[in-house]
Amino acid sequence: MDPDGSSSSGGFGPVHVIKPSSKHTHTAVMLHGRGSNGPEFAEEIAETAAPGQKPLTARFPTWRWVFLSSQELWSTAFQETLPAWFEAHSLTDTSVRQDMQMDGIRYSVAYIHSVLDREVARLGGDSKKLILIGISQGAAIALWALLCQQNLCKRFGALVGASAWLPFAATIQKFLSEVDGLEAAKKAPKVDSSDVFAAEMLSAWGRFRAGERTSNSLLHTPVFLGHGVDDAVVDIELGREARKVLAEPPSPFYKRMRPMDTFETSKPDRLHQSLSSAWANFLGAQQCTREISALKRVLDEHTRETHLSITSLQRDTTTKHDLLSTAVSDAKFRIEQHAANLKEVNISQAQLSSLQQKVEQERQNTSKKITDLSEKVLAQEKCLDSLRSTASQDIRALQQQYRLTVEEVEALREELRERLVALESRVMTMSQTNKISSEESVKLLERLLSHREDLRLLDQHFETRTEEPTQQQAKRPVQASGSSQDIRSLYLIFRDRYKTNPPKSDTVFIWQFINSIEDPAMSKHIQESLTTILPEHVTPSRERKRRKNPRKHIDISKGLTWRKFREALVKIPGPS
Repeated sequence: MDPDGSSSSGGFGPVHVIKPSSKHTHTAVMLHGRGSNGPEFAEEIAETAAPGQKPLTARFPTWRWVFLSSQELWSTAFQETLPAWFEAHSLTDTSVRQDMQMDGIRYSVAYIHSVLDREVARLGGDSKKLILIGISQGAAIALWALLCQQNLCKRFGALVGASAWLPFAATIQKFLSEVDGLEAAKKAPKVDSSDVFAAEMLSAWGRFRAGERTSNSLLHTPVFLGHGVDDAVVDIELGREARKVLAEPPSPFYKRMRPMDTFETSKPDRLHQSLSSAWANFLGAQQCTREISALKRVLDEHTRETHLSITSLQRDTTTKHDLLSTAVSDAKFRIEQHAANLKEVNISQAQLSSLQQKVEQERQNTSKKITDLSEKVLAQEKCLDSLRSTASQDIRALQQQYRLTVEEVEALREELRERLVALESRVMTMSQTNKISSEESVKLLERLLSHREDLRLLDQHFETRTEEPTQQQAKRPVQASGSSQDIRSLYLIFRDRYKTNPPKSDTVFIWQFINSIEDPAMSKHIQESLTTILPEHVTPSRERKRRKNPRKHIDISKGLTWRKFREALVKIPGPS
């Protein structure tokens, strides 16, 4: 932090410095109250003056004025973030939630000490030329900064506090009077956190009271505490309490307090009344100045916004006027166009009526043609259904006749094979008994072999002919025969279809296969078997869905592939 600038340090706000107008002789470090900051406090001091006199900063031209700013802390009382040296939950009862004050006091005192050390260095090390001034919470932290000095051999020029109070006043009073008793309290099983905090912050006083040989020049620092009798923010009793800690036995400041440090008695004299009245007027003027500044800022902002609004309205009015002129011109042009179009419409109405009559006549003729074509289509569909039924019956009859023929051929083939075997055996027996010559037996065996070859060719031809109907049957949909159906033939049809033209969705393809089973009992049997074999992909359909589609007994997930369905189809047992 550069004291000559307005930078901040360690989370603390900006620093405002008013440099001396002549040779630098003294420095005043100014501490604002809660809710304010250094620049704002400097502005208030510079604008506040008694009637007929200069402001305070102008009356001391050789002084350097350093206005510090506190941190931004969350206020539990106001429920918002405010500039504050420490968090004070209540000024009605300062003992409430005192633990919340400790961190703020600790950090603020360390920050103020660092600034005081730099300002003393600017004064050539003469601390008696440095004055610490605070108002309200700034006065409270100034008292703590004075008491927490580690170098007791150094005194300040003065400490001035307005509307001050002393946080942890009772603990400080106990600490300044009974160091040994406080140390014993710290070692007790139940230690008060305020005692530990005071012992930590006021450790130099502990060494002084314990008998260290050191002079205590800090006790000679003049202290002035001023407080308005009717202060509505910081009650005057808090100021009296702070004075009592410093000015009454057994405080080490006792006997060193000057008469001007005392508060008014129950019957205050005219001097104290004047001081109290003047200080109250100062605080009131300070508050009024703050409110006037805030109102001025609001008024300036409102004036700026009003000016911007007027400018924007003027600009919008000009734009709207131009748009309105353009719109009027367009409207006139369109009216002229509409008038011309209206004349053309009147001329075209007769033509339109004639066209409407022609269209109506054409519509009637077309409707009649469509009706005639529909009747012809229905007649053709009936004829086609009749042909399909006749063809289906003929195909069944041919299939039955073909099966009977195949069975007869098979029987004849078996009988012929048995006779050839018997004849071969007989020839061999006759050849062995020499009833026929060897040449005759060879010729007879050759004839038998030729008949066997003919029989083998007949078997091949028969097998080829039996396969042809199966392939032809696979090319057309399988028809139900009684209460059963050839599921294998249906499977072959869909297998070839899947190979030649793979579907986009296996699920849709599987449903096509199931819907092609014409026998409802067989379809239900296959669907129920799939729920047992593929429970992860097939589940029973709900009753509401079955009412819409009685033949649909299951639900199939999209993860079921044709390959898994084909493997499961092989495992399905026949219906009982």
